[in-house]
Amino acid sequence: MRLHVLSVALLLLAAAPATAATPSSARIRALLARSGSPAELRARLLAYADSAVAAGDAVGASEAFGHAGESFRRETRPDSAILCQRRALELESAEPRLFALADQLLLRGAPADLAEAVGRLEAARTPAVHPQILGRLAWSRFLQGRPDTADAIFAPIAQHLLPHPEWRYRMARVALERRDYRRAGDLLLPNAVRTRGTDDEVVGMLQRIGDAAEMTERLQQEVRRQVLLGDRPLLDLARQLGGSLVTFDASDGFTLGGLLLPAPSPARSRRPLLAIVLLAPSDSLPLGDSLAVALRRHGITSLLLHPRGSGLSAGPFCPSPESWFDREALLQARVARDVGEAARWAAAGGRVDTTRYLVVGVRASAPMAVEAATLDPRVKALLLVSPLPALVDWGTMAARLGRLRLPVFFQIGADDLYDSFRLIDPLYQAGDRGASRVVESHMPGSGLAQFRHDPRLAQRFLEWLDAAFKPRGRRGSPPPTRPAPPPPG
Repeated sequence: MRLHVLSVALLLLAAAPATAATPSSARIRALLARSGSPAELRARLLAYADSAVAAGDAVGASEAFGHAGESFRRETRPDSAILCQRRALELESAEPRLFALADQLLLRGAPADLAEAVGRLEAARTPAVHPQILGRLAWSRFLQGRPDTADAIFAPIAQHLLPHPEWRYRMARVALERRDYRRAGDLLLPNAVRTRGTDDEVVGMLQRIGDAAEMTERLQQEVRRQVLLGDRPLLDLARQLGGSLVTFDASDGFTLGGLLLPAPSPARSRRPLLAIVLLAPSDSLPLGDSLAVALRRHGITSLLLHPRGSGLSAGPFCPSPESWFDREALLQARVARDVGEAARWAAAGGRVDTTRYLVVGVRASAPMAVEAATLDPRVKALLLVSPLPALVDWGTMAARLGRLRLPVFFQIGADDLYDSFRLIDPLYQAGDRGASRVVESHMPGSGLAQFRHDPRLAQRFLEWLDAAFKPRGRRGSPPPTRPAPPPPG
């Protein structure tokens, strides 16, 4: 696990625009939707922020600086991110702004950064302060070499932080430094199991605990036991569905995993015969069972694929979703390549015809599904389920859809966040509107859970897919064939 991480929920909070329908918010949303690249977005946001400052709109300027800082952060540019977030906080004193700046300062971690983080967090400290502020203050003190102070700050808020793996890790670091080996082990064991024993830092800390308490072998066995115990329901699911859990190596050696559900050998078809379902980082395999079964009945083999850092795709370089923090751009591009490599793996095993295939992107994985389609001309259609890109990626995703001109089926649910609904229309408008469709479910659920709650949704999608690839006679044409991309370099 990387040392400084941020929960997904807080990351979204920090990146989200103000909910009030102010003129500045509307203009910033337009910038987010219409900027076709991160560099273009940042240039527009910074120009808007300067103009908002001149006009006396501190809140609008803060919002723009905050989004620019978030964009820099995702590309691992901490210096620029800190400058933007510092300016955003100066213009608007709000918890999301404080969180965003503090996390960047703690990540860079120079003595002056830690001192600034402590000063800003102490200034926000009140009797009713948010536990996340105290948690960051405790972590700041630990990084300054004050574990006892950190422990004292953590103590009254520990129960609030325990559900979050990144905070369990941080509290374990403090406990280990104070030689409270039992507490450190209790905090770390769930993290080790969650990452399937692939987090080198967590494993090293457990080794240190085991050596000190003379229980190294017992701890290692317990991690393996709990990992196998957690896999049993997945193995049962695979058997029940007539599929199998699979793993394979990407071109960089990282091990990817998921559930392969083969379809009976179909007759030749114009439509895709393979679906790569790129799960959201928080998704479990059972969530995709209804959609996968519907695809198989329709003659389509499906591979439910965990993105790096989640489920069966955990590894030393990327053991958890939290390990994505401050390098999202790099890893999104890598996962987009993983999709094409998964299709090639399926073809190499003679499992299915991959001359054309469908990519399904779920929630935060939707922009990676779109990027995968830009890399591989064999992708002939997209299903985007409750798409929820980071707001700073909104415009880039729309620009890619505009260049692809592929048939896209957007499925959104009744339980989706408001942002999902707000994001859909610009994405739909950017692509091939004549061949695409937006469908809203009124049944409970979000993401892949929609297909479990309402079986009609899968049938509706499959009917659309068949229609999209049906010969159109004289007055129409099949979905366009895109040329192969140029070779790397």
